[in-house]
Amino acid sequence: MREVGPTVSVRIHGAAGEVTGSCYEVITRGAHLLVDFGMFQGTMDQEMRNLVAPDLDFSTLDAVLVTHAHIDHCGRLGMLPALGFNGPVLVTEPTAELLPRVLTSSATLQQLRITEHRAGTAPTSRVLAPANLATAIGIRTEPPPVLFMHRAAERVGRAIRALPFMVWEPIAEGVDLRFLHASHVIGAASIELRVQRVGGGDPVHVLFSGDVGPIANPLLAPHQWPEQTPDLLVMESTNGARRFQQVDQYQEFVSILKETRAKNQRLLLPVFALGRAQTMLQMFARASRDGVLQGMPVYLDSAMASRASELYARHPALLEASVHRACMRGTNPLHFPELHTLMSRRESESVDRIQTACVILAGSGFCDAGPILRHVKLAIDQPDTRILFTGHQLDGLLGHGLLAGATRVEINGAALDVRAKIDRIAGISGHADADDLLEWVKRMGPSPATIALTHGSEEARGEFAAILRASVTSDVRLPNVGDTLAVD
Repeated sequence: MREVGPTVSVRIHGAAGEVTGSCYEVITRGAHLLVDFGMFQGTMDQEMRNLVAPDLDFSTLDAVLVTHAHIDHCGRLGMLPALGFNGPVLVTEPTAELLPRVLTSSATLQQLRITEHRAGTAPTSRVLAPANLATAIGIRTEPPPVLFMHRAAERVGRAIRALPFMVWEPIAEGVDLRFLHASHVIGAASIELRVQRVGGGDPVHVLFSGDVGPIANPLLAPHQWPEQTPDLLVMESTNGARRFQQVDQYQEFVSILKETRAKNQRLLLPVFALGRAQTMLQMFARASRDGVLQGMPVYLDSAMASRASELYARHPALLEASVHRACMRGTNPLHFPELHTLMSRRESESVDRIQTACVILAGSGFCDAGPILRHVKLAIDQPDTRILFTGHQLDGLLGHGLLAGATRVEINGAALDVRAKIDRIAGISGHADADDLLEWVKRMGPSPATIALTHGSEEARGEFAAILRASVTSDVRLPNVGDTLAVD
């Protein structure tokens, strides 16, 4: 048994005042755990932070717990073998299917980036004009970081252990774990820990929110809440400063599709492979059923997104009630006749020659790399192109610049005028906004004793902290990286 002061202590190793790099160390009198081990994303400086492992003894960890398969929550798992960890990686069943692919794909991408760096072909993008939006482009002199290779990814894959939702599982001395559905992406969970006090008494409950999806999710089943109000809630605040307008997003979407088809345009839609791609595919499927597409092809240029989409039909119990019923009738909610999946670079390039109206969904969602950057480079200076953004864009990256009104950009060394029409549909997000985040907390019943806001910008968590303090009786804290939260 470890000699520790409080019953539970949680040390923050990432995603405090920022939106990537989630990582929390949990120490009890009988256990040592890690919740999430995500990548830092964004600038080159952020990328290099990934090489520095948290200051802890990985060899003493009893288990690593993962909320979901987004890279900012799981992207550094492949480093675990080199750091001395040999225990289980505990996840939900859908995440257990996704995670090996995510890690293997990440290892492949890391090797590709090294090759591109050596050849001088690494993707680059920046805003050139107007001057107030111009972004500097970092010239990488050092090779990009390689955090792990395929063998390590495969080793972690073999350590993955899948657990069902809403079932308590003993995972270490005096510690039980339960996954609660977070309605964010398929398999995403909040993590509830029940820790026994030495000498008896009521156990301590600690809840890690993971990423919280909207309360009314059109694709995924509702959230699950703990019966016991947590003593400590470690909570994301990504959209803590946003309140989405109550508008009919589908009708906005339909208007864009109709104009695209009528004007024979090419519509580019940056997406993330897990989450945003499936949300948009559901909207396209509805548009197809409503006769909006009328044969206009929709290309999904992401092998990972295609594989992730298959999971939704394989786990109908995790889907919204009407979508669940459709699955039970044999209808895949993310498939429709106009959908074509592109599984290779060659297939991606084959759509370049299409002259008729079409839609291309491609990663990366920030429009700074991946197949979407190639599509944007080819078409951004063409007036019959439009680019549709449906989610948050990181400041300083190309997508953010285009939304802010960029008129000239540089992509892979080519200076291009922005003649494409830039569209945006606000409020389509896998993250709950401020109102839904507050509702999620209130549905727990009595207020948690302590709420620690993480995984959000300083602005977002600061504004949401003010909302919480005016609405609940919890002690609301804004911890920094390196801080420790204790529960006696």
